[in-house]
Amino acid sequence: MSFMKSSPLFFIPIALLSAACSSIPVQQETTVTLNTNKPAKTQTAPKANAADVSSSKEDDEKTEKMINFARQYLGTDYVWGGTTPRQGFDCSGYIQYVYHKFNIKIPRTTAHYPSLYGNKVSINDAQVGDLIIFTGTNPKIRKPGHAGIITKVGDGKLSFIHSSSSKKHFGVSETDYYKSGYPKRFLTVVRM
Repeated sequence: MSFMKSSPLFFIPIALLSAACSSIPVQQETTVTLNTNKPAKTQTAPKANAADVSSSKEDDEKTEKMINFARQYLGTDYVWGGTTPRQGFDCSGYIQYVYHKFNIKIPRTTAHYPSLYGNKVSINDAQVGDLIIFTGTNPKIRKPGHAGIITKVGDGKLSFIHSSSSKKHFGVSETDYYKSGYPKRFLTVVRM
């Protein structure tokens, strides 16, 4: 015990720990009350700092550029195994082509999409730019067989862009999820 009382080495780790803890930013919180016809409900939301707002704005701009880039290929033919606008696209070739332009890595085929499931989100939390994954044409086979990139969310709407082999949506097209047959084929949404 006399070592701890007299040695300055005892106090160094405590001083370092104290300095480290004081430099950790504390996230302030704001209480938000939702105005609905239901009884008052309170949620706590983190208060955004300037860096978060800037990053969010940059992310929104990048996502908007990505969707505009994706829409340039509307009408491009569906070709099984296709990976370029010149030859045409299959669904995963199209998705990989678009995401690759924005430095987002994704497997070449939908069969490998379960490797992305660590980033799954609820369809209710879907955002523009997320990957939406469906079964193939047989919804009873619950494996990835088709996919698209979400282009619109909110107010009960969800649209996605994809390359489809169906006669109704042949080639690269944008589809209103809720006005299509895709809900019965839905598997998941992945945040990219």
